[in-house]
Amino acid sequence: MPKASKPGFYAVARGRVPGVYSTWDECQQQVSGFLGNKHQKFPTLEQARAYLAQQGVNVAESSIASSSSTTSAPPPPSRRTHGSKPYEKPSTTNATPQDKPRGAKWAALTTEVIADESGWDVVYSDGACKGNGKVGSVAGIGVWWGANDPRNLAERCPGGQTNNRAELIAIVRVLETTPHTKKPLLIKTDSKYSISC
Repeated sequence: MPKASKPGFYAVARGRVPGVYSTWDECQQQVSGFLGNKHQKFPTLEQARAYLAQQGVNVAESSIASSSSTTSAPPPPSRRTHGSKPYEKPSTTNATPQDKPRGAKWAALTTEVIADESGWDVVYSDGACKGNGKVGSVAGIGVWWGANDPRNLAERCPGGQTNNRAELIAIVRVLETTPHTKKPLLIKTDSKYSISC
């Protein structure tokens, strides 16, 4: 039986998914085994968010995670097995009526933590570049839908060999391999550049 913890808010500044968590168990899932993790407990949500802002974590992009947000999704694939790394900031798509220009069904980008991912198609994307910005750099991309999913891929980045390009091409590959369903798509990426595009 897990040890009961005192009420509070756990701010994770450096961990698998930075943000504010409402239990120690949720916080521990984000920081345990994460090299260079940084976290702290606070009595109020406002103090936890202020701490994250002070640590350079975009407070608007972090929110309180419930236990289902940390346990319903599969853990990020290991770098050795799938060529990707733990994801630091989730990205989601979410359509609202005001986001639909000219009557089209366009999805808006949001960076909030999704409490219940069971109704979503969840995919991880990543890009990397060895020697980024230098002559002879080599970039690759990875997309992970889940264990043994035929849509999983790891490949060399086409065209210019830069980290940002690899991150964006990985998301393009996600969109190319996304089935047409009524489920919303949850793309998890660690690329601040891609999220801000």
